[in-house]
Amino acid sequence: MKKVFFFSTILCLLALAAGKNAAYAQTADEQWIQANELYAAGNFAEAESLYKAIESNGYVSADLYYNLGNAYFKQQSWGKAILYYERALRLNPEDKDIVHNLDMANAMIIDRSEAVPEFFLATWIRSIYSVAGADTWGWWAIVFFAACLLLALLFFFARSITLRKFSFFIAILSLLCCGTCILFAHYQKQALHDQSKAIVMSAVVTIKSSPDNSGKDLFILHEGTKVTLLESLGQWQRIQLTDGRQGWLMERVVEKI
Repeated sequence: MKKVFFFSTILCLLALAAGKNAAYAQTADEQWIQANELYAAGNFAEAESLYKAIESNGYVSADLYYNLGNAYFKQQSWGKAILYYERALRLNPEDKDIVHNLDMANAMIIDRSEAVPEFFLATWIRSIYSVAGADTWGWWAIVFFAACLLLALLFFFARSITLRKFSFFIAILSLLCCGTCILFAHYQKQALHDQSKAIVMSAVVTIKSSPDNSGKDLFILHEGTKVTLLESLGQWQRIQLTDGRQGWLMERVVEKI
């Protein structure tokens, strides 16, 4: 009898939890529809508030971040717009609309810095694995591995020498492609969880030579500038720009992508 009561209690709790999650999902769907309607009507601040409410409930998607970026862009909040476009691009690097809008937002900011040239091979590899997300590369790895297995079976059971040679070499090629896709998926997964990139959120920030207010003023950054976080010391962060310049700023003036 006690066991029956125990399992009944567990089932009731699971049902309540499922019902609660369904209610949250329904609320998020309603908020999403309403936010899109507000955005279409030109009420960008209200749409932003609803999108943020969805985000605060734990919902994450490239579409949500993209729409938030659009809402901030329409309000000329360039830092927030760039931040959410960057977050959307991490989740869906294949989306050309995100890339286009991010380029438009970056064109609105004040700071411009020339990137330090890198080895051409590294640039070439990054341009290849950035065309798809980690999940896409993972699926391609599965496809190539399955092809490798089928070709291996063909190699063992084929009677023709020519066919066996052909299946052997194509199987090796498929295996290499599988490994490459796994490597690209790993790189994209790392990029997705990278916490070293941030966007300046304050209108004007003075970069210091040391992590204190008495440090020498090196240069000034403006809202929307993307920086790399190198190290932290208390409330200070040492940052680097794409042109190689480094310095210290307060942690509160940037937000991690």
